[in-house]
Amino acid sequence: MSDFYGVNYTKSNVNVPADKVDNGEFGGLVRVAYDSYTFSAIIATTDVLYMTKIPKGARVLDVVVKCSDLGTTGALNIGWQASVVSGESASATGFFAALDVNAAAIGKRMTAETAPSAGLHKSFSQEVQVVVVPSAITTATSGSISIAVEYVID
Repeated sequence: MSDFYGVNYTKSNVNVPADKVDNGEFGGLVRVAYDSYTFSAIIATTDVLYMTKIPKGARVLDVVVKCSDLGTTGALNIGWQASVVSGESASATGFFAALDVNAAAIGKRMTAETAPSAGLHKSFSQEVQVVVVPSAITTATSGSISIAVEYVID
């Protein structure tokens, strides 16, 4: 039988002298960045909705989206733009890809999806802008969306 140790367990319990575990990876405080928007027109695939920002050093634990029924068609990509300071590349679908927002209101958690997204447990080396970009046009002329990004930073 072999013993295996996680990276942080090794740092704090195996290494002599012990190494410091990175901020946000042990005993960190969970924080939430929340934002919402109310629509008053259809949302086209050329539109971009800028939501909250994720701070430098944040490790994303989950993203929760709540959205109205946005008509008979509609799908949203939710991700982030590249950082202003080099270090983070853009990922248009880093949290959700083609999230179905037609035919019914939704409430979705990134961690409940069957395939993990690129944003799950991602640690951001620079501040990034969360963006919502439709991959299919909506038909509803009103509705709302809210996003909560749960992360640990210190």
